[in-house]
Amino acid sequence: MKKSKVLEDLTNALSILPGVGIKTAQRMAYKLLRSNKDKTLNLSRQLQKALTEVVTCDRCGLYLDVHDAELQKKSNEHLCIGPNRDEGIICITESPADIYIIEESTNYNGDYFALTGTLSPLDGLGPDEIGVNKLKIRLEKENIKELILATSTTIEGEATAHFIQNICTNLNIKVSRIAFGIPLNGELGYLDSETISHAFNERKEL
Repeated sequence: MKKSKVLEDLTNALSILPGVGIKTAQRMAYKLLRSNKDKTLNLSRQLQKALTEVVTCDRCGLYLDVHDAELQKKSNEHLCIGPNRDEGIICITESPADIYIIEESTNYNGDYFALTGTLSPLDGLGPDEIGVNKLKIRLEKENIKELILATSTTIEGEATAHFIQNICTNLNIKVSRIAFGIPLNGELGYLDSETISHAFNERKEL
């Protein structure tokens, strides 16, 4: 049976989304073709716009529109987290997405630093690739009194936390780790807000 190569390429492209296998990707592709063309084209435009106009903050790693990032550079202030925050405390996450989860689930009032993943030598992801060395520079320059490690409890997440802890030990910075209620091999993105809030409140110093 003759198949559309373009449709097959679309299916493969959709399958990169988290939790989306080939069968689900096929259904999504068929749905997009049957949908209103204007809506489907708008989805395409928004994807392209996000890839070209969304950047990460040089200081904390949060997602920002290009315009806001330029405004922040000109003002020389950290506008991401807003006013009246304790910038002497930094919460380390594996991605910017985890920061939004923590903000929605806890009463945390400090600063953040989002890595771009976890240490994974087999995948070629070292300290430089995930932003640890950039974090180290910030820790050396700023007056940081506590670092909260909110990486996952996967093997890679634990290795990353341990690596950062060693850096903080050498810089005499207090380190704590969220743990209470976080299951082994658990990731923040899959946990409910009550569990995350409890984990923050019950964090333990390392």
